Amino acid sequence: MTAGAGIVGIGLNCPLGQGLEAAGRSYHARQRNFLKSPKGPVGPDGNPIILSCVMPFDKIRNYELRLQRLFAGAVEDFVSHSPIAGPMALRLVLPAWLVSHKLSSQLRNWIRESYSSLFQDIEFLADGNTIALYEVAKAWQQVGAGEVASLVVGALDSHMDAELLDLLIIDGRLHHRENPHGLIPGEAAVLFMLGAPEPEEPGCALGAIKAVFTGYERESLSSPQGVIGRGMAKPLRQAFETYIPDRFLADLNGERWRSEDIGFALSGARVPDALLADIETPIGQTGDCGAANSLIMAAIALAPAHEKSQSDDALNAAVGTISIVSTALRQGPRLVAVMEAFNGQGEAA
Repeated sequence: MTAGAGIVGIGLNCPLGQGLEAAGRSYHARQRNFLKSPKGPVGPDGNPIILSCVMPFDKIRNYELRLQRLFAGAVEDFVSHSPIAGPMALRLVLPAWLVSHKLSSQLRNWIRESYSSLFQDIEFLADGNTIALYEVAKAWQQVGAGEVASLVVGALDSHMDAELLDLLIIDGRLHHRENPHGLIPGEAAVLFMLGAPEPEEPGCALGAIKAVFTGYERESLSSPQGVIGRGMAKPLRQAFETYIPDRFLADLNGERWRSEDIGFALSGARVPDALLADIETPIGQTGDCGAANSLIMAAIALAPAHEKSQSDDALNAAVGTISIVSTALRQGPRLVAVMEAFNGQGEAA
């Protein structure tokens, strides 16, 4: 593989903040952006729905405009510090329903017209058929093999639409007084640029994906006939048998099936006691951001380390070099990725 090939730029716009630095600082301070909008929708318990928004729910009701603002925020962060030489191919993972909706063609045209100097060959991929972090791993392999010089993989999703929120309520998935294990709806846009840093700029790489392990859950989450978690068990065991990580991040967000899924998988994995006792759960701070969940966790795994606070070492734990990131989709796909964070010289931290 090409020496130094890796993740050379990230654009992030999520409820923890705009930009990797801001989101990382909020994450390590354990901040959350959960709120009840007095002008927002009301849940089945008669109270306002708890949301995790990038933009206030009542400020932008136009869903198409909301997606554009989310994407524009990620691009703004992306171009501020990424080494962009010219238009690159863009692979964007969206919620499955959106890929088949007329809104997707409108979104594609808007991206093409608004960012012609940045992106070309725009491809939309459906969450559920793939996982955004898996697409990053595939792109990293392509760059390392010399098939392409660079490309961008991203994810975009928002639950901030009245109809989508109603569907979550009907499915019984939303967090409210009678359902404390429900999810908090969120939204985010994330962009990962894969490339090979120039020799004179060895420090621009943020990290790399060392390995990915995949699985598939066969059980129905709504009416399982057996144990949930077999699909995650094998890839998680393989990851921990192959690597000894400094951090372990999982996409636990409150939904009971996620804890059952990873709980069973952990029973067969050799996870160090320190990590098992303190699994990192970024989605518990951002809310469920759908198709963007896996890239939010990957971004947090690569976020700059922040100084420890003498008053609370546990609150601001130092970022380690190797992270194992575990993600699961309701549709069945499972992915465990091993990520390596680099320091300012483009070397392992």
